[in-house]
Amino acid sequence: MSESELTRSKLGIGSWIVYDMGNTLFSAGIVGLVFPLWLTRDMSGDDGTFGFSLSLSMIIVFILSPIAGTISDITRRKMPFLVATTLIAIIATALIGVFNYGISITLFCTAVILIHLANIFYNALLSDISTESNVGYIGGLGVGVGYIGAIFAVVCGLLFYDTQGPVFLFKLMSLLMFILVLPLFLSGRYSISETRVTEFRSLIETAIKQAFMSLWEARKKKVWAIFLFARFWYFSSIYAGSVFAVLYGVETVDLTEREVQLILAVGIVFGIPSGAVWGFLVDKYGSFLNLKLNVMAWFLILGLAALLPVVGLPAQLWWVVGVLAGVFMAGLYVSERPFVISMSESDTVSEYFAVYNMVGRLAAISGPFAWGFISSTLGMGQVASITWLSISALIGFLVLLFAKSD
Repeated sequence: MSESELTRSKLGIGSWIVYDMGNTLFSAGIVGLVFPLWLTRDMSGDDGTFGFSLSLSMIIVFILSPIAGTISDITRRKMPFLVATTLIAIIATALIGVFNYGISITLFCTAVILIHLANIFYNALLSDISTESNVGYIGGLGVGVGYIGAIFAVVCGLLFYDTQGPVFLFKLMSLLMFILVLPLFLSGRYSISETRVTEFRSLIETAIKQAFMSLWEARKKKVWAIFLFARFWYFSSIYAGSVFAVLYGVETVDLTEREVQLILAVGIVFGIPSGAVWGFLVDKYGSFLNLKLNVMAWFLILGLAALLPVVGLPAQLWWVVGVLAGVFMAGLYVSERPFVISMSESDTVSEYFAVYNMVGRLAAISGPFAWGFISSTLGMGQVASITWLSISALIGFLVLLFAKSD
């Protein structure tokens, strides 16, 4: 049995939590805010360009996720892979807009791919720093504090988007990401005893074989298989809704960019304490029940967002949508990670997170693709796209109702 790569000390737990701030800064600041505005405002792109770029990125992540997780389990190492993928992603993000349009999109896709691969190793480290009795609390604390990274992103956008422009923000946010992930890199252990060493080619072959075996074996554990199928539906809707939220607010709802950023900030502020609350509820009532509640809530949130511009409801309700999105996004992440850990054995945590991540990436392929296809290719508009997302969340919830947690 190998040693833990993080200790259950305050330093180990704190550095793991702070990393989530950098991860959230990337998701909220780069993917959710600056890049889509830069692409559509400055580079004449549209929903299809953004959605199809994300879908292509997720196809690659979908292919690489199980291989990455299995390699991590075979080598019994997570930190070296986490460091490499994160640092290259940060460099790629900093270079967006420096080169031409095509290269910049390629750099964005590269950063998205590597950040999502890094999350496999990052999520697996949760088992090093937690126990069965506090995994929900620590995971919830990570999600809640991680929202501070999103606040950094929104504040940077409010201060510098109009004056310095998006290319400056790509560099600034990359620097902030590096500062936030550095504590975890410095506190981790990189020399693990009893690590099995194999040649690279044999390692890859074993990883590929084990990856497909993991997917095949998933069908035997009924709750796990149902969860994966449900996650495809609900995560496709939530992921697409989050990355297109800014464009939807600006182009369909006719809010200003500043108003959208302020609503996003309010949602984040409410999400910070929500992470700790959801963590307490997960430890007390179980992750699976909380997961069902959160997926149902997302069906209602997306449905409300679709109705508001159609029926002309008061604009103030957008603040309600922002608050609910922040609260239940935190609840979703807090509920999922402990559930995955509960399904896995101690020596297959990375493998289970890789399959979990693989299904999530498959959902992240279909969600943005569906939005871009419905809105731009079919010309039905963004309201039709978000309506489809609400239906997808409902399907995911209904699938979860068929499962009973062990």
